[in-house]
Amino acid sequence: MNTTRALFLTCALAAVNLSSLGQAAKTTDTQPDHNPTETKADILLLDKWRHVGFHLISDWQGGEVDSVLDDPTFGFALTYMKHDRHGLLDGGFDIGFQPMGGFDTTAFVVQDGKAPLEGQLRVRNQLVHAHYLLRFTLFQRAKIQPFAEGFVGARGSLLGARFTAHGSDDFTPVNDVPFFSANFSYGYALGARVQMGERSFLTARYGEMRHLDGGNVVQVADADRLTIGPDGTVTSNATTGVTLPPYSVRVGLAVNF
Repeated sequence: MNTTRALFLTCALAAVNLSSLGQAAKTTDTQPDHNPTETKADILLLDKWRHVGFHLISDWQGGEVDSVLDDPTFGFALTYMKHDRHGLLDGGFDIGFQPMGGFDTTAFVVQDGKAPLEGQLRVRNQLVHAHYLLRFTLFQRAKIQPFAEGFVGARGSLLGARFTAHGSDDFTPVNDVPFFSANFSYGYALGARVQMGERSFLTARYGEMRHLDGGNVVQVADADRLTIGPDGTVTSNATTGVTLPPYSVRVGLAVNF
């Protein structure tokens, strides 16, 4: 009986030890690697990562693509997207602005209790947009990654003014947006991003923007009918209707993090 009991205890202890060793090995295998040096594959295989792009943009009414280079509405756009490998689409937003004309003039700004301050007053009409977008990207591990986007949001114009005193490099906004006009817009875009570095990309994109009936016309402050107050504030007295260009092209740089 003692021999049987000793054999049973020995087998039980062996089973417990084997179970502990197996559990330890499993824990070791599933322990995440905390290597601070992340490779390109590590970034692409993460469940979630973010994408930020900074682009030079230009809109045009149509015709030859070469005419874009003659269009004065060059501007900038910022795109932010969140990527989730569990879904087919990446969501984010896109904002941008483009100068639509304006003027610079010398102005004397009267400040309370101070002598008049002479400087340069810069007045600009801006074409602006803010869109929510969804992107579908092909070949996400390839050197060249084509994508398609759908977007919806607002597009319009605003007037801005700022004053820079002579002898100073700092500028002061002389008032908030004195005029703003925007309409609902939506559209689609096709493009591609080319991998330049471990996390950096060169991005090119062509888009077409649409509006509701008549929504492609916005009011823009008439630069010849503005009033400049003694404190440098700018007031819009008249506007003109401008048909927004339906086509847009952009090129820029983007990074993943």
